[in-house]
Amino acid sequence: MFKWNTNNIIDATGGRKVGSRNWVHSLNISTDTRSIKEGDVFIALKGKNFDGHDFLHEAFLKGAAAAVVSEGKYRNLPLIVVQDTLKALHGVASYYIRNVLVSAKVIAITGSVGKTTTKDMLHTVLSQYGVSHVNEGNLNNNIGLPLTVLKAPENCQYLILEMGMNKAGEIKELSKISNPDIAVITNVEPAHVEKFSSLLDIAQAKLEVLYGIKNNGILVLNGDNKYYDYFSLHANRDVISFGKDKSATAHLLDLIRNDGKLNLKIRLNNNPIINCSLHAQGEHFAYSVLAVAVVVQSLGLDLSKLPLALENFSVTKGRGSVHKAKYNGRCVHLIDDSYNANPASMKAAIRTLGTYSNRRKVALLGDMLELGNESVIFHTKLLDFILECSVSKVYTVGKFMLELYRLLPSNIKGTHFIDTNQLKSDLANIVQNNDVILVKGSRGMKMDLIVERFIIEY
Repeated sequence: MFKWNTNNIIDATGGRKVGSRNWVHSLNISTDTRSIKEGDVFIALKGKNFDGHDFLHEAFLKGAAAAVVSEGKYRNLPLIVVQDTLKALHGVASYYIRNVLVSAKVIAITGSVGKTTTKDMLHTVLSQYGVSHVNEGNLNNNIGLPLTVLKAPENCQYLILEMGMNKAGEIKELSKISNPDIAVITNVEPAHVEKFSSLLDIAQAKLEVLYGIKNNGILVLNGDNKYYDYFSLHANRDVISFGKDKSATAHLLDLIRNDGKLNLKIRLNNNPIINCSLHAQGEHFAYSVLAVAVVVQSLGLDLSKLPLALENFSVTKGRGSVHKAKYNGRCVHLIDDSYNANPASMKAAIRTLGTYSNRRKVALLGDMLELGNESVIFHTKLLDFILECSVSKVYTVGKFMLELYRLLPSNIKGTHFIDTNQLKSDLANIVQNNDVILVKGSRGMKMDLIVERFIIEY
């Protein structure tokens, strides 16, 4: 069993030992004194609103074996001093991948839309083939990803790492840590654009996923995305594609909705057609299935197991899951897409709402945030899409959605609300029996609080 000690932490971080006390070998790295356990190594991270060095005393009171710090004044404690404790965390995660998880295949997933669903679906599928480990929740940044790596079991066969970003350079660092065998870019769409001058800048930042990839690593791309050619041109390695076009390595032949399921027919290269079903309603989930199929094939695994493995997948909470639910005794179909929103995911959610016939289709829409100077344009552009999908009523929340609300035709215009609390207070006047209700908005809008008011049946 692998254990951390003075020597391998110094090797991983380039730090130096301070203090004369020796410490026992440790099984775990911790950055949070609230959950630290006896024998852990504590890394004192610094952030805008916190400094782990302020909690050193608490860490040792709880039994920390040693601490990694950027200050060496605590001479009576077992410490390793480094210049930057965040880089030290990255260093130990990288060391763990390269020296402990040597047999694991590392799959990195990034993109503007669909990366979490693809990550979770791939984890469900690969768990049918072996030991798989994945980011929990949204632990996909420069702290969450290395902590995910460090929690991977030593017998891990498939390490699936979602990589998020808010600015250029972040994915480069995550790729450097993880040294992936396979990198997946789901797409490039307007999301978190405040710190980017164009979509091309976002595309360039997504391509940073190749920075740490192995020399024989594979890049998996969405062939239907407009940046496919750009990525292929700059990849300088093998590229495998997925999409609706028959030229894609994995392409969608047919899609049929049936009683809350998507029945898909897909083909990879010249292999036999694969028929599979997914407990989902939105057509956009098909892209995740195609990406997963490509990864399974690239790993040399038996594709015949894929349909059964997909049967075990459930859409992640807040990311388009569909439930039968009740509100005040009124039975509805609830599309919970409340976790986050950008223009592409908003359109996908509205398209899913539009697939329901013979029901009143109600959209509860909160602001899409972090869209920069074009925020108003992105919101007002939703109008044509709402009309195209025959949405019955639209209720809006937030200052940007107010611009959309003003353009809505009177027959589908519901009510505009300043915040989520106002919407919650008026739900009794909105929900009718047999409605299909979509709840969607950026995380900062707290649209999940609306979902919580419904009683989910299944």
